[in-house]
Amino acid sequence: MDKIKKFNYIKVKNVIIFVLLGIWILIPVLKEMRFTSFFTNLNEYNYMQILAIIGIYLIVYEFYKKFKTCKNKKELLKELLPIAILLMYLMWTLVSAIFAKNKNLAFYGTSYRKDGFITYLIYAGFFACAFLMDSKRLRKYLLNIFILVACLTIIFIEMANNGHLYNIFDFNNIDTGVFSNSNHYGYYLLLVLLTSFLLFITEKTKVNKGLYLISYIFILYYFIKNNTFGCYIAFTVTAIIYFIYSIYIKKNITSSVIGLIIFVIMSFVVQIDGQSLVSKNVIVLFNDISKILNINLDNKEELNEDNSNWEKAGSGRAVLWKYGIQFFLEKPIIGYGPENLEQEYARFDINQDRPHNLLIQLATTSGIIGMLSYCTAIGIIIIKGIRCFSRKDSVQKLVLFAVVAYLISAMFGNSMYYTSPYFFIFLGWLMKDNIGDKIYKLE
Repeated sequence: MDKIKKFNYIKVKNVIIFVLLGIWILIPVLKEMRFTSFFTNLNEYNYMQILAIIGIYLIVYEFYKKFKTCKNKKELLKELLPIAILLMYLMWTLVSAIFAKNKNLAFYGTSYRKDGFITYLIYAGFFACAFLMDSKRLRKYLLNIFILVACLTIIFIEMANNGHLYNIFDFNNIDTGVFSNSNHYGYYLLLVLLTSFLLFITEKTKVNKGLYLISYIFILYYFIKNNTFGCYIAFTVTAIIYFIYSIYIKKNITSSVIGLIIFVIMSFVVQIDGQSLVSKNVIVLFNDISKILNINLDNKEELNEDNSNWEKAGSGRAVLWKYGIQFFLEKPIIGYGPENLEQEYARFDINQDRPHNLLIQLATTSGIIGMLSYCTAIGIIIIKGIRCFSRKDSVQKLVLFAVVAYLISAMFGNSMYYTSPYFFIFLGWLMKDNIGDKIYKLE
């Protein structure tokens, strides 16, 4: 009888989480269509809060049950160590928010980003939901919905751009749909592109493999056209690593080669003003590297001129990193708190509120303790994922690569309340895959 109750609980829990995450994945396309405004007017952020509350409640309930029935609590704590460290990060960030100059921003963020401490708790709820999903079949369904929604989102944007049925769409930005700018849109496209790429490589059924290939080519074109070079670098690195892995295990080599060839060809095909977008970005990258390497530290008279050159590197990111590091050194222990950097950048006549780099953002908002705790937790999850990589199925391997790709892109970008949840969903799945059935065997 107890086994039946346990089975029913797991089944109901999986269905609830599937529905919650499924609705979230559908939101981009729902927001674009005016006739669904009765739903989206409820505000996606409000929905995120509901999802987070349910996720946090369920994970607390599950952990309580497991600790109550677990015979080896020490081993259980060892398996759940990354979650404990992430909780420490949240607690330390709470301290940073309490001592921030602008506490309202630290807790609730701006009306644009909404990326304060409360949103950090929402991210924890997304992580919890993903972590608690036991069904690999339902996870695969969510990934398929993810690809489908992205393709529809792109189609709707193109239809509106070309003047077709514009009156049925409702966009924040005509080029990026409901995403506020191309960088945020790029993070979204990066994850869905990598999903379609790896599912195409590993899929066994010919029909499904063909559909994944079509979606990969379609999304890739608009991914490159969107021109977010940090995301392009992230995809390039992860795609090459997977190709090397395919050669190493002597499996899926042909599909990997096909995927990479399409990627290279598309990189030259997508042009603006007769020049490849990728080629243009590569030239800019090498020029930026040259500016940084040629800084003259010996000649003080030329120093200011050199600085004005290298600070423009990375589309102006270099100067944000420079002062971001300075802000960290000013408050190395607790940082300035979430969303409290705009007035600090204003001291140097810089109209920005983020350093466009995950590590610097962590360091400036929650200090060295916050940054190290966050990086340690994520690092443990990734390292465990790599160690048991050979035992993972194709979807589980995809999850690891998605996490790594997002983190690479995060070295050049900002978190945003409507893009970061996708990362935490993949991270929660990766954490779940690392533990596997161990957590149940400890009961």
